[in-house]
Amino acid sequence: MPREEARPTASPAERLAPSQDATAPRIFVVDCLEYVEAPKKLQLYCADGGQQLSKIMWVSWSAESTFGLATSTKNTCDPDCASGNYDIRTASVLLSEPIETSDGRMVFTRIALKYDKPLSDGQSEEYLDLSTELMP
Repeated sequence: MPREEARPTASPAERLAPSQDATAPRIFVVDCLEYVEAPKKLQLYCADGGQQLSKIMWVSWSAESTFGLATSTKNTCDPDCASGNYDIRTASVLLSEPIETSDGRMVFTRIALKYDKPLSDGQSEEYLDLSTELMP
């Protein structure tokens, strides 16, 4: 009697990995010094490092928008930015409004963040424009 072979099963991370059509155009987000696709971390304020997303788990990634979950670490700048404290929250992340850059690369231009609980300043959502160019 033939033995049934064990079939590999996807890990939870693999089941949540972004699905992307192989024929879909590649789309990126700017992470300060490089264009990245489905990044695991993302610096939102390149000049001062005021907010970073880490442990990003993308649920979907398409040419129109992408959705995921992340840990947001944001400097409260209280009492000042140099010695500020940090708000650390779980956030849902939506990247949207892609444009084509002068070199033909598709890049997301907007990010929406919704926090699991309000930040110390009372915000529970943020909507930001993203850079489409690398820092010099």
